[in-house]
Parts: sequence; C-alpha cells; structure tokens
Amino acid sequence: MKKRTTAAIMTTALFLSGCTTDGIAEATKNIKETEPIEEAIVTQLNRVTKQEKGLQEAFEATLSKDKAEKPFSDKESTIFKNIDERKSSLEAIEASINELDLKRKSLVENDGTALPEKEIDSLTTSMKRISTSLNDYTKHYEKNLAEEEKYFQSLASEEATYQTLTDGMTAINEQDATNKEQLKKLNEQFEQLRIQRKEAQEQLSSLSESKN
Repeated sequence: MKKRTTAAIMTTALFLSGCTTDGIAEATKNIKETEPIEEAIVTQLNRVTKQEKGLQEAFEATLSKDKAEKPFSDKESTIFKNIDERKSSLEAIEASINELDLKRKSLVENDGTALPEKEIDSLTTSMKRISTSLNDYTKHYEKNLAEEEKYFQSLASEEATYQTLTDGMTAINEQDATNKEQLKKLNEQFEQLRIQRKEAQEQLSSLSESKN
C-alpha cells in the first residue's frame, strides 16, 4: 500500500512538471499568427479608401442611371452599393479586431517561465492600442456611412434643393478629412506594432536556440 502511494506521488509530480513550460513555442505561434490578421485589416482599410475614391464616380453613375427622375430612390443604385461595400469592409475589420484581441489575450495569459517580459509587454500594449484605435475608426465610420446613406436618400425627396446637395457634399468632405487623420494615426501604430513584433520574435528565437 505504501509503495502504491509513493508511486502515485511520483506520477503526480511528473505530471505537474510536464505542465510547466517555458512558454516560448506558444508565444512564438501566437505572435506569428498576428501577421495575417494585420494583413487582413490593412487590406480592408485599403479597400475602404479605394471605395471612397470611387464615391464621386458612383454618384455620377447614379445620377445618369437610365435617366431616372429619382435615381436616389433606388436602393440598388451604384451609390448605395458603394456604401454597402464599405459596410462589409468595416464588418471584416471588426472580425479581425476580435481575432487580434484573442491573440493578445493568449500572450498576456501565457505564464511561461522563460518569456522576454519586456518585449511581450511592449507588443501586447501596442496590440491593445491599435485595437482601440481601430474600434474608434470603425464606430466613427459606421456613423458616417449612416449619415451618407440618409443624405443620398434625401436627394430623392421632392423637397431636395441645390442647397441640400451642396451641404451634404460639404459634410462628406469634412468626414473624409477626419478619416484621413485616423488612417494616418493607424499607419503609425501599425509600423510600431511591426517593430515590436520583430523584437519579440527575435528574443524568443534567441531564447529557443539557447535551450537547444
């Protein structure tokens, strides 16, 4: 009986020892997986920018569509398709933000015994910062799109005047300027994220090699 108890204790000790890891492999994997997430976000941001540039063309196409008397009353018109495309891009960005947050959480909760804390902390802080900025961007942009949609729909009203047209375009141009400022900030944060990711990867690689 005593021998069995001793064996059980030894087995438990071995099991607990096996559960303790340096965390390097897991951290390396999670950091590597942030790269395609970042690429997906940047792709969608570029898509939104491209769609913005096509807004004037979409506006003109809607005006000339079949020479309709009220072209902006048709939800299938080019201008509303442009808005819907940007909505889809924002949804894709939001999904990627959630993925990035999950990777950050995994890095924060990694209790490995040999992790380069300084580099990991800097990286996760940068990830948190960019997630916050992206959330601010998408929420602000969603509001802008709702106002754009309302504006273009108003052009189908019999009460719409030339002033309605010019006021709306002025508002859109102001929103565009704000969006550009947000994108400039995001570009800087992405650049910082890449630097900190590289530093963390290099430290993890060095630690991994030193153990071999």
